[in-house]
Amino acid sequence: MDAFSLRQRIEVCEKCELCGMRQQPVIGEGLAECRVMLVGEAPGATEDETGRPFVGRSGNLLCQLIEEAGLSREFFFITNMVKCRPPENRKPTKDELDACRPFLEEQIRLLSPLLIVTAGNTPTQWFLNTRKGVTALRGQYYPWDFEGRKIKIRPLFHPSYLLRNRSREKGRPLHQTLCDLREIASFLK
Repeated sequence: MDAFSLRQRIEVCEKCELCGMRQQPVIGEGLAECRVMLVGEAPGATEDETGRPFVGRSGNLLCQLIEEAGLSREFFFITNMVKCRPPENRKPTKDELDACRPFLEEQIRLLSPLLIVTAGNTPTQWFLNTRKGVTALRGQYYPWDFEGRKIKIRPLFHPSYLLRNRSREKGRPLHQTLCDLREIASFLK
């Protein structure tokens, strides 16, 4: 399958109730040559309006931190676990995650990333098949086997969490995330 066919399938998807509540699906954004995927949980209100991932307040903070780390948004293909906004920004249900799973897996097949950065607990727990959260898992790379390929997974705090925890003091989540992004920048160079 190619990216255009995948986009068409996502645009007409009716596998879960989210399709009836969305303005448009938020499929993902980035160059096909990206070596790194950034995967969040689900689109928010601004993303639902624009059709672009991570463009609201959380996305703005994420882009700021990415730039502070010496990277740019263009280094990443950015997407979410689910492609449609859950009502009131609630966490996606298992059924909603399962409905979108084939789309995310096809994106991974098409991009063949070396690294997947997970933003928040939902994608981190899904990729690493664990109940542990980002607090326990951040700060290191984890191997992930996908159809015989080894891909590195790097958990980050979700930027919406960082908006509520703005201290840049050493050891605080915002400082840790900036350190994580700097390590990712080193990995890419």
